[in-house]
Amino acid sequence: MRFKPAFLTRATPAALVLVLLSGCGEGQVVTGSPLGREPEAPTTYLAPPQAQALLASPQGMRLAGQAAPGARVRLATPEGEVRLTEADSRGAWQLDLGTSRAPQIFGLSMTVSERTVQAEGYQLVLPDGRLVLLRAGTGAVVVQGTEGNRIVAFDFDEEGGAVISGLAPAEAILSVRIDGRTVSTSGRVDGAGRFSLPFGAPVPPGPHQIRVLGESLDLRAEVDATPARPPASGAFRATATDYGLRIDWLTPGGGLQSTLLVK
Repeated sequence: MRFKPAFLTRATPAALVLVLLSGCGEGQVVTGSPLGREPEAPTTYLAPPQAQALLASPQGMRLAGQAAPGARVRLATPEGEVRLTEADSRGAWQLDLGTSRAPQIFGLSMTVSERTVQAEGYQLVLPDGRLVLLRAGTGAVVVQGTEGNRIVAFDFDEEGGAVISGLAPAEAILSVRIDGRTVSTSGRVDGAGRFSLPFGAPVPPGPHQIRVLGESLDLRAEVDATPARPPASGAFRATATDYGLRIDWLTPGGGLQSTLLVK
């Protein structure tokens, strides 16, 4: 499966649906219908909900984010455990996650009246406090837990499609080299200081040295593009490697994508 833009991979098998609805205050694990009052029916575009931070709480970790004011927010695991809450009048929400020594993956969505809006990608929560947005067909975003100019993630699939992502000065123009060769990839850092650059040609399996170059900028990382087997059970598998934590996960379209969180 060659890497496709995320909008081409939205048909989600029912068994793999991960849904989240954002809200403020104490969340609860439920199995029935969503909680909260019905917000006023929207008449304009609704921005997708976002998970923005991991906070410490007496119960362990707490996920906080933004949604439409008064929206019902839903957070769900691949196993079907659901947490629900309601966004406050400013759209802020929080949900307790408890404690876990293993990586956790969640789907996020919100409902406003009869409209349900999915968040972009899946939310990956790591025991060390990192919050990562996994995005099908493009690069991961480390939302919390990484600072400074650096390469943070390498995403790839079994056909060699790959994206390198990281942090750099806002609006900087970048180019990429792999194993000393310049590739056709080039791009600009966004206004938030993040970049995701797709490779212009398939990346062969095995270890590689990556350099991201810009004016007064030389970022380096070692990665391994060896294809993964599908997870033996569940929707993802997390493995510690010499190159960093590797997450092999099933995309909404049913493909397999690997995200290496570079050391």
